Amino acid sequence: MFATKNLQTAIIEQLKTQTLVRIPATEEEFLSVAQQIPFKIEYFDSEIITSGLTSYWHEVLVMTIGGILYNLYQNKAEEFTVLGSNAGVLIPKFEGDYYLPDVLVVKGEPIFKPNSTAIITNPHLVIEILSPATATYDQGAKSAAYKHLPSLQQIILVEQKCPGISSYLRADQPNIWINQDFYNLEEEILIDGIPVVLRDIYRKVKFEG
Repeated sequence: MFATKNLQTAIIEQLKTQTLVRIPATEEEFLSVAQQIPFKIEYFDSEIITSGLTSYWHEVLVMTIGGILYNLYQNKAEEFTVLGSNAGVLIPKFEGDYYLPDVLVVKGEPIFKPNSTAIITNPHLVIEILSPATATYDQGAKSAAYKHLPSLQQIILVEQKCPGISSYLRADQPNIWINQDFYNLEEEILIDGIPVVLRDIYRKVKFEG
């Protein structure tokens, strides 16, 4: 294990040569360094995980999607709150693992981890913007962990280099999730039953190549 005071330096140094950094740490060390690092870090399976600062297009997508969701939920009878990646998510089944979705939605009142106003245990919807560094992690272990949240109804994974969105919608049957993939800008994805055109999600993004 790294000493807590050296964790921040170790993370920054490794990011100079690695696109995705994984450093063994205790939960206490993670919570301590999370207050110091100026970018998103997560904690999974006793490791701090981070890819450092995100790209310009990543943040364009985050803000665009956040705006779409804000408008979408204005017409809902229930109360919904749209949050960014500074709000953490705790998976009760994996106590001690912390995730920071790029966008998340809470339905009704948030349920916080004890003694915290930053870590939420009842997200309604989570969205991750995929990047080359984090795609395998986001699509694999992280999405699998999200599915253990009883409150969660939809997981959305968004490509940033080309049109591509995967939606995982909780079915009525236990442990069943319905997956749909979208690649055409004229297609519509249902978010909480409301159609959203991919072109609106990607309207400010310039694809590479």
